[in-house]
Formats: sequence, C-alpha cells, structure tokens
Amino acid sequence: MSEIVLHTLVIAGSVLLAASVVIALFRIVRGPSILDRMIGTDVVLASIMCGLGGYMALSDRTDLLPVLIVLAMLGFVGSVSVSRYVSKSDSMTPGAEAGALSEFSSSDWHMPHDAQEQSPEPADVEVTEIADPTYDAHADSDGEGEGTGPDPGPEDAEHMSSGDGSDGDGEENSRGS
Repeated sequence: MSEIVLHTLVIAGSVLLAASVVIALFRIVRGPSILDRMIGTDVVLASIMCGLGGYMALSDRTDLLPVLIVLAMLGFVGSVSVSRYVSKSDSMTPGAEAGALSEFSSSDWHMPHDAQEQSPEPADVEVTEIADPTYDAHADSDGEGEGTGPDPGPEDAEHMSSGDGSDGDGEENSRGS
C-alpha cells in the first residue's frame, strides 16, 4: 500500500476514535444515570483499546499486549459490577419484585386491565399452623415429593428408616453427633 494511503487511514481512524472518546466523555459527565456513565466508560475503554491495538499493529510491538488484556478485563469487570449493583438497588425499591422491572407490577405483565376488574374477590381462607416442623405439605404418603429441603441420599434414607441412629450393622452413625 502506498505511504499516503496508509497515513490517511491512520489519521482518519485516529480522528474517529478521538471523536468517540469526546462523545463518550460527554455522556460520562452528563449522565443522567449510572448506566449512561458506565456505557460512556466502556466506549472510552474500547476506543483506547482500539487505538492501542492499531499502534501495536503499525509498530510491530507485542510488549503492550498485557496492557491490552488488562484494559479488556477492567472494562468487563466494571460493567458486570455496575450491572449487579444496579440490579440489586432496583430490587430493593419498595414494591419491586425479583426479576421484574420496578415500574411495572406483575398484573401489568400477566393480565389485561379488563380481566383484573372482572376477577372475583378471594374468599376468606383459614390458615392452620402445623406444629411439626418436618411436615412437608407437598410430600406424598411416603415422604417423597417437592419438598423445600435437600433430598436424603441413599445412606441417609437407610438411617432415617431405622430411626435408632445405627447403620444396620450395629455401629453407631457418626453423623449428627
């Protein structure tokens, strides 16, 4: 490629990267939300990485590759951290449901407003409290079912069925003691 074309491409690429950095810095300063600022930061990091990669390619330098990798990891970890922070703060807002957008209620997603108005009033249901803490309302007569705790393993099932704390060979069970 001729020298003039190469210099023209480098200058055009540099101008475009500089313009993207300026626009992203404007987005970082202007905001208004933390997500807008994070997107601006990601664009700045990506522009720096592109410029550094172009410089490495043109100058045949590979010693800057660790810097490029660190910048990529910084951008990824920063984006994930901010998104986790925002999702936790959204879920802590009053009335917000897990996995739902905070400005919408669950009724907005599942039913049209006409269907909500036509639904009958729920009947008064008497709730009885069960004294046995091991009772599982979802289990069948054998104790198997959709319980909330972990299912016992094969060894635990044998010990639970005998009820005397031994493993069937006359030896004491070492679990739970």
